[in-house]
Amino acid sequence: MRAVLGKMGYVLANVLVMVILHGNSKQFWPKIPYLSLKNESTFEHARLLFNTLAVVTVCQALIGRLPRERWLARGVVLAAMPFSLPVIIFVGQKVLRLRGQAAETYNLSMVPLLPIVAMVAEDAIAARG
Repeated sequence: MRAVLGKMGYVLANVLVMVILHGNSKQFWPKIPYLSLKNESTFEHARLLFNTLAVVTVCQALIGRLPRERWLARGVVLAAMPFSLPVIIFVGQKVLRLRGQAAETYNLSMVPLLPIVAMVAEDAIAARG
């Protein structure tokens, strides 16, 4: 049960940090220098995903919630996840040809799904190591 709560906490922390760092015009707080989204490009969203995962990782390490045996797995995930985002965006825009509300729903669904995928990938990598 504790492991499940820890994984839910990881996903929720990533979602919260991603929302804070996104910094779009609808938010009531200013952008965070160097970490927030600068524009709506694919590269910037990949950078946002990396920054989100990195901020959560640093916070977990500081409070002692990231065991040393998971550092390598987390590092691999930190490197790999942002590179997968352009592919995910390409699938939505070019393969599925999503537009308007469907595209927005697809993109918003990535906010919780990406941390879940990151967590599953990290668990698989840690289990092999």
